[in-house]
Amino acid sequence: MQGTIGDDSNNDNLNRQDLFRKLVPESSNGDSPLSMSVKMIDRPFVSQTNKQYTVFLQEYNILSEYKMLCFQDLKGIYVIPSASNPFLWFGVQFIRQGVYKGGVFRFTITLPSNFPVGDCPKVVFETKIFHPLINPETGELCTLWGFPEWRRNNRIWQLLQYITKIFIKLDMKMTSVNEDASHLQENNFEAFRERVKACVKESVNQVFNPPTMDDPHYITFNPYMNELHDPIKREIYETKDEEENKQLGLSWVQPGSLQPFSKPEAR
Repeated sequence: MQGTIGDDSNNDNLNRQDLFRKLVPESSNGDSPLSMSVKMIDRPFVSQTNKQYTVFLQEYNILSEYKMLCFQDLKGIYVIPSASNPFLWFGVQFIRQGVYKGGVFRFTITLPSNFPVGDCPKVVFETKIFHPLINPETGELCTLWGFPEWRRNNRIWQLLQYITKIFIKLDMKMTSVNEDASHLQENNFEAFRERVKACVKESVNQVFNPPTMDDPHYITFNPYMNELHDPIKREIYETKDEEENKQLGLSWVQPGSLQPFSKPEAR
């Protein structure tokens, strides 16, 4: 999400190496970049005088979305925007419960060009998954079940919650895009479970595959290496032991009493 600057780009103070750092000029009406970003989120149109800031503010909106999801309690799902394209995000979903338990599913999220307005971001799974809501040919997730209409107050972290939910809680009323999966789920659940187990096993076998895209933010995993990971493992366990052995604070309950904040009477 890097931008270009004028002839004075040689100035050391303007050098930018961070992905999301961008220099935005002040607004003609005195608005700060933050206040303009808020206005962009709350209002679908930009005034004529602010059109020159539309691209800048759109990127701020995308960064704000990423910051918001970082503060959400999203279990087992990891997402990061592409290093070269802010409209493309990489994700990996680890399934911890349900019939898909143990699966490690890769996906991408593509934001619409007019984000934050427009259609629901497009979710495509790179991992082959047998699921009623996932197109078996393209890997695209049907988002209409969770988002019949993408509104301005919808957030990407809500879309991530939806991605997790479809694997944990299967609903017979789902609008299917995989008729085979939908039929087995409704009429022969054991056969459906076996197909799911096969795709879960295959997803685990593909965990260490090389990246399919040349992007430094593409999420990759390496096999466990003793010389590299053992010291980190020991450090984690040592920190945990120190926390468990740490002396707790003083009790505010008098011994022999059940009343909180009690103490021996002064004599």
